[in-house]
Amino acid sequence: MPKLHSKEPTLNGRAYICAYADREYLYLRIPIGNRKYSNISLQTTDIKVAHDKALDVYTKAVNTPAKKRSKKHLFTTACENFLRYKVEQAEIGQITSGTVATYEQRIYQRILPYVKEIGIKLVGDIGKDTFIKYATYYRQVKTKGKWSTASKGLAVSTINSDITTLNELLAWCVQNELLEFRVWKKIEKLRDKKDHREDSNPAYMPDEWEQIKKTIIDWESGESDSVRKWKRRWYKNWLFFMYHGGFRCHETRALTLADIDVVRRNGKVRWGIVQVPSNTKTGKRTTIMNGNWLNSVKYHLNVGIKLRNQQIEQHNKKVEEGTLERWRACKTKIEMLEFPPKMDTPLMANPFGYLIKAPAGADKTYQWLTEHDIDFSWHAKVDMTPPTDETVRQKLDSIFKHLEFYQKKDYTLHSLRSTHITHALILKDMNIRQIADNVGNSQSEIESTYYRLNNLLNMEKLGFFKDELEKKEELVVEES
Repeated sequence: MPKLHSKEPTLNGRAYICAYADREYLYLRIPIGNRKYSNISLQTTDIKVAHDKALDVYTKAVNTPAKKRSKKHLFTTACENFLRYKVEQAEIGQITSGTVATYEQRIYQRILPYVKEIGIKLVGDIGKDTFIKYATYYRQVKTKGKWSTASKGLAVSTINSDITTLNELLAWCVQNELLEFRVWKKIEKLRDKKDHREDSNPAYMPDEWEQIKKTIIDWESGESDSVRKWKRRWYKNWLFFMYHGGFRCHETRALTLADIDVVRRNGKVRWGIVQVPSNTKTGKRTTIMNGNWLNSVKYHLNVGIKLRNQQIEQHNKKVEEGTLERWRACKTKIEMLEFPPKMDTPLMANPFGYLIKAPAGADKTYQWLTEHDIDFSWHAKVDMTPPTDETVRQKLDSIFKHLEFYQKKDYTLHSLRSTHITHALILKDMNIRQIADNVGNSQSEIESTYYRLNNLLNMEKLGFFKDELEKKEELVVEES
């Protein structure tokens, strides 16, 4: 029901006359137990008339048999209402907006397609065994994602997250009397043996990471043209930024200049502070990273805006002089980029993005207006949206494809996050709780996902036979 504006008791407290937001008439609200109510329109806006009609409406309501649960409720409608319920939870601070987005992704991208595949249309069609093969189905998928990339099946962790959402959705349907309790059965999660999830986003081991660094630095250094070099450096900065911060891709795309800060000590950059927005997967958090790389990304954006403005200035001058090359797609002036950039500018913005062009025929209009000394305001604008994740993935693949180790594993953009965590564990020997808080993961998630590193972390302890062997070798040499 809509928001309750007012209510007053009637029939000696057995019911209430209520006024709801966006409802024309008054309603009789009758308690039916378990904190539930029946709301019946009184077909009047007059409170006195409402009191007079209350007894007849109440008598008819309590003497009418309860309606049986409808079995014609569409499953898609139930999902939409469930998501509205989640939005309401976010509005009162029970969950984050990022969590709502995660529910939407699981339901629209995997749960609803599966339901369609097995022929379920109505909530009433659901039985105890409806979702028994959900995990098997998604472990066997051959492609995934918007770009239909090859897949060996979804990760166990992803499937288990879906099952958690499914169980919650079905419980909500039971609670709201859309589904019979007797046909509801909790779906069991898969046992996560971890070998699949380790390979889904493999980390670069220290020696491999050294090759990655050298390759991309050499690639960037091999360009002399200032604009093309800026574009290459953008990819290099992106890679090191992801490595030093352990960010998820969508988190990086959401960052703006207002979300970052650099801490200096004795005139030198020491730390970078990044405020990850609340509309991301795990909500708002503060991440501490290498301050020099954070500063490099910010400085690089400024350099790019200056270079782009130089191009725009030359273009606009040619437009004014009438010397613009005929092959130019944009015939009108281009709006200069604001410098320094506003604080809501994306941190990974691309000043060389595509143009949002002026209306058709604006070039002719511009010529006529300038001839009559009339100001012209239909200028094209630069879209500074950061490159898509798929664009970045394709570029990095082309840069590293010749590396032998890179060809053997299915590295992803998320591998840089895995590398950040892995190196923090085996090179910095950091506390797992510290790592988890910094990257926005649970401690248990890191412990279970990166358990394979235990032997590397305990190398000195596990190699205790080495000392004994060395002593025996020394003894043999002395005896000989």
